[in-house]
Amino acid sequence: MANKYLGREDAPFGDEIWSAIDNIVVNTARSRLSGRKLLDIEGPYGLALKTVPLIDEVVTEGNVSMMSSAVLPVPLIETQFSLNVRDMATYEETGFSLDAPAIAQAAMSIAAMEDTLVFEGSKSLGIEGLLTAKGAQSITLSKWEEIGAAANDIIKAVTALDAAGFHGPYALALAPDLYNMLFRLYPQGYQVEMQHLESIVGSSIIKAPGIKKGGVLLAVGKQFASIVIGQDIATAYIGPAGGKHEFRISESLVPRIMVPEAICVLKA
Repeated sequence: MANKYLGREDAPFGDEIWSAIDNIVVNTARSRLSGRKLLDIEGPYGLALKTVPLIDEVVTEGNVSMMSSAVLPVPLIETQFSLNVRDMATYEETGFSLDAPAIAQAAMSIAAMEDTLVFEGSKSLGIEGLLTAKGAQSITLSKWEEIGAAANDIIKAVTALDAAGFHGPYALALAPDLYNMLFRLYPQGYQVEMQHLESIVGSSIIKAPGIKKGGVLLAVGKQFASIVIGQDIATAYIGPAGGKHEFRISESLVPRIMVPEAICVLKA
């Protein structure tokens, strides 16, 4: 994880602890992130990436036109955690006592913020998410308590994308409560609703904790939407503080939605 801005060369401990921290951070974030399972990834391009270009905007007045470059800001997401010096010394000697929950909690916070940015966007920063993009299609979901209702709704969403010229492949992400309902068996046969929906969509369905309610179906491909990463998730050393060592987890990224019409928001 070579990054001269992480300050790791200033840390008074070795690679063994860094390896343990990195494993916890990466594995925890990977288990929590759902937006990355849905969208293509572009990058990482490095910490220096502050903006991402969009299609140029043209303004015409009479017979004169002006062309302006539109850009997306690339937010830097970060949080901190600390580890007890004595626990770290014990870990280096015995392999015990590293405070994994503190590291994992910080990593989960970063992952949750990333998914919020991907799905909800940021109004204050002018960033659209998959659920808030202007021009995206939408359907209102029925009550999924009745077995078979989920399949009918997803067929409507697929039909809407088909009619707009997006014929797949598709990806589907659902809020956890809707996702969990899909493990019910149909009254006749041995198929669960999950299997039926996967056959309709053509891919595995994603459980997305970053979606509070409803879901999203979209045509797959970075020509439609992607996540642009500057710096991928990384842990930096801040320094000693009162018997502890302080660390910072950070990343920079932005969802880039090029064709919002390729998205169908499932409103609950």
